[in-house]
Amino acid sequence: MKGKLVKIYDNGKKIIGKGFVLSLDSHLIKVKGDNLPLLKAKTKIMIEVYDEINGIHKYHCQVTVASKIQLNAVINRREPPIERRKSLKVPTDLTFNVESLWRNDENITKDFPNMKIHVLNLSIGGMLISSNYELYINDVITFSFSCEENIVLLLKAKIIRIDKTYDNTGNLSGKNYGCAFENMTTSYEDIITKYLYRRQLELYKNRQE
Repeated sequence: MKGKLVKIYDNGKKIIGKGFVLSLDSHLIKVKGDNLPLLKAKTKIMIEVYDEINGIHKYHCQVTVASKIQLNAVINRREPPIERRKSLKVPTDLTFNVESLWRNDENITKDFPNMKIHVLNLSIGGMLISSNYELYINDVITFSFSCEENIVLLLKAKIIRIDKTYDNTGNLSGKNYGCAFENMTTSYEDIITKYLYRRQLELYKNRQE
């Protein structure tokens, strides 16, 4: 889970900091960040680790060392993960221009002019898309997501799955790509969650008409 997004909560379940996993094993978690909370040794906290594929992992911990750039804590208890696939997922009909495409840690955007993606369904953890260019597992794309008036989110997503589609004769007709969002902030999650519920309501109303 190295590099995964982390949220730190005090004993009253109030968020007090954010960072990224530096290392994690069954006994100890180390978090890196730019402005982590300065906590005393033995302070009890809860740490949530956000895995865009596997879900949210909650750890009840006790601080050993804390500075603004690193926090180490002993893990006292781990809760069962909250699986991402249980989160709300809705069908969409959205098309966006791709602003960057990275493959094997190389920016290859210039080789794919006018690249677009069509978002088939969306959840807080990722999306299913089609594209006017072929994509590969571990490709990373960025695009500007407009879901409300005057609100544009720059989203980053990694290709984690390829779904092939076939016509009635059994011939390959296209490919869809399952993506996981990366480095999603809390504010972005809140905005997308509101969009998902609004979209779900729209679909429900359309079925009733």
